[in-house]
Amino acid sequence: MRVTEHVEQLLRQGRKPKELVELGFPKRVVTRVRRQLREEKRASRPRGEKGKGRGENHAQSAVTPHIETAPVPPKLGSLESKIQQLESRVEALEALGAELEDMETSINGTPALGLKHHFKCDCGASGYVAVRIKCTKCGRENWWGWFPEQ
Repeated sequence: MRVTEHVEQLLRQGRKPKELVELGFPKRVVTRVRRQLREEKRASRPRGEKGKGRGENHAQSAVTPHIETAPVPPKLGSLESKIQQLESRVEALEALGAELEDMETSINGTPALGLKHHFKCDCGASGYVAVRIKCTKCGRENWWGWFPEQ
């Protein structure tokens, strides 16, 4: 199920948009789906109902005007499919962005991150740095790092 379909289903069930954003759905997707649902609701409501209050009972006209609809031109149909493709790509990119943030957080927790680029010795050398590492299984120690060419 696509993210937009999932959001639409949850909104139709009565969930609040703020709640969906807190659950991790992208705010742009929630807003877009909410607007679409609102527009669908407006379009399905007859014109005379717009200003009705909750408790009022107005008689609806029994005659429904016949409205002819023209077929969608092929250019618009292909444009619509391209828009849907772009929306799905945007959703994929948003998901990828969240994954990248998780990876960045994980990498930032790595010991000695960026040490090669930031280390400068009193002797004037920069970037030549090594750390003592230890195998946690066998206990053997070794040096790991960047050494000057001999």
